[in-house]
Amino acid sequence: MTTQRRLEVGSEFGPYRLVRLIGRGGMGEVFEAYDTGKDRVVAIKVLPERLAEDPVYRERFRRESHVAARLKEPHVIPIHDYGEIDGHLYIDMRLVEGENLRAVLRERAPLAPAAAVELIRQVAAALDAAHADALVHRDIKPDNILTTPDGFAYLVDFGIAHSSTAEGLTADGSAIGSFHYMSPERFTSRVVTQAADIYALGCVLYECLTGARPFPADTDGEVMRAHMVDPPPRPSKLRPEISAAMDAVIARALAKDPAARFGSAGEFAAAAQEALDGPTGPALQDLPTWEAATGEDTVTSVESSVPQGTTARVGSEPPGGGPPSAPRILPLAGDGGGARSPEPPQRNFRRTARRLAVPGLIAAVILAAATVLVAWVASSRPADGVAVPDSAALNPADVDLVASAGLIGYKRANCVHREPDATTTAIVLCDANDRTGAPTARLFRFRTLDGLREYYRNFVVDAYDSTNCPNDPPGADGPLVVDGEPAGRDACLTSRLDDPATPKPVLAVADEDQLALGIYIWADPSDQPARDYVASHHLYHFLPQEKAVDPDFFTPADRRLLDHLTGDFGPSTCKHMNLPAGSAAEAAIHCAARRGDPAPTFFGFPDHRTMSLGYQAGLGQVSGHACGGGGADEVWRKASGPVGRFFCYTDESAAFGARPCLLAVHDEFRLMIDVCALPKDDPDNGVKSEADLLGWFRSNFG
Repeated sequence: MTTQRRLEVGSEFGPYRLVRLIGRGGMGEVFEAYDTGKDRVVAIKVLPERLAEDPVYRERFRRESHVAARLKEPHVIPIHDYGEIDGHLYIDMRLVEGENLRAVLRERAPLAPAAAVELIRQVAAALDAAHADALVHRDIKPDNILTTPDGFAYLVDFGIAHSSTAEGLTADGSAIGSFHYMSPERFTSRVVTQAADIYALGCVLYECLTGARPFPADTDGEVMRAHMVDPPPRPSKLRPEISAAMDAVIARALAKDPAARFGSAGEFAAAAQEALDGPTGPALQDLPTWEAATGEDTVTSVESSVPQGTTARVGSEPPGGGPPSAPRILPLAGDGGGARSPEPPQRNFRRTARRLAVPGLIAAVILAAATVLVAWVASSRPADGVAVPDSAALNPADVDLVASAGLIGYKRANCVHREPDATTTAIVLCDANDRTGAPTARLFRFRTLDGLREYYRNFVVDAYDSTNCPNDPPGADGPLVVDGEPAGRDACLTSRLDDPATPKPVLAVADEDQLALGIYIWADPSDQPARDYVASHHLYHFLPQEKAVDPDFFTPADRRLLDHLTGDFGPSTCKHMNLPAGSAAEAAIHCAARRGDPAPTFFGFPDHRTMSLGYQAGLGQVSGHACGGGGADEVWRKASGPVGRFFCYTDESAAFGARPCLLAVHDEFRLMIDVCALPKDDPDNGVKSEADLLGWFRSNFG
């Protein structure tokens, strides 16, 4: 058996630099990684050695990866690449922010019926694509459904899927999957068809609607017996507001006979939607009632049993939204101009108020399941996969727009492309990045100034409850000021689209100099002070092209600097800075931080002499002093001993006033840290005094 080298954060793995360990489990390790060859941040899953040595497992990976990797349905997480490096099987896939449905149900079950059906519709689309390629998933369950904060669902874990036209590979013929969602035929036959996935999806919908599994039991044997013998449960028994039509839909999805179920996952989702809206469409015309489907009672009309006026259609105009005439491209509805993208235009699926960081979310999905998607390696000779960009990948115009926005929290990893219309050249949707404090964003670049002004006026100011932001003159909006000069308009809004009872603070910035519009959406009403602070200081505006930097670009010297950073500081939270002419440094990166923490800038130097000269020059120019008093500077000590020196000073800024700052140099790594406390008027409670700053420095850097 080959002994594999242990992978560590900061090490090189083929073309990847392993930035952060997202999680570790029985099925391997998942890293956030930077692909140096393709200049992007990805998730890398590395399989354990025992699986690489198992010829049956290797063969299943080889076969199924070819199928899973070519699935281009938006609700399947794209695989960029796959193969073998240094004896490790691996998969390279898109890094996505989200929670698995199990975590969502644990926190918020039962879901609103409309939200539950919309989620199932998205998963059904992924299943239909897999089934069209003769691929049966075989492990549909909440753990393998990933939802983004905007309510977009991904189906993950094709690791135990198998081709419906091929013989199974389990050596002992044992069932693979989760008993609570397993169809009756799975316990008695080795022939598994797409009907098994439809059954499991029906179990998931039932759990979303009720918060309970369809056949709860204490032992696996009792669960198996219930799936094979007991009639399908009725969700209306647990939630009276659910119609009898939905009972009938669940009954057909959970039919004991595979042939009696819906013909496709999409047909099942359509029937569930019609049961939600009222049985007026074709999907329910031939559907028997629950009683008829189960033989438990006399047959009654499905239509007559549905309450009148049930019209909770996902995507209908939400309370508190725009006027009835407003088009579906309203920016606060999560749509970006009618573009075709993996995100549906409007969501009723509730977002969490505070999002977990991307690595923890991905770990919750990837490592809770047996295998997330698949990797490929030939049994005799490994070969490289081919990276194929998906439809959500940013194009050059998108990257220019994100770079112009200037916020560190928006990267390729959490931003997606939307197809521009006749008035725009680029539309990008970005999820929030809590590790940097960046809120959800909708970014637009317009072809003409008139196009920007018309969109801003009609679909922002007039369509929503907009008002002037703090420090602006009274009115529906106010002037955007950049470097003391007017540059456009901005408005403070309130969005009630996700939840009428939870209005979200929104800032709209129409930068006429850059023909760009930014719609920034905070997660919770309590975030309004943060929104108002940003607005009052005009912190969110677009940069001219000569000042904009690709958000994921780093020079080799930058990457050497990043190699020495730990904690939250890495490619996903830092950004390359252009050095001024004559600078002695060879690299500079600026990093954002969680709200309440300061945002440091790191400089890398080619040698110790130039770094020391820069440090001494800074000490004299800013009248540096030992933090807390008692000298000009002091020794930077770690547990292992002294590593450098540092001092505190006061920065005077026209924008933020006087605030304490700290500058430190690390002798061995030849890096300098320059960081200032939060301004006194920052609404976040955090690092604001010199003592706070010193405590933060020692906590983060020893």
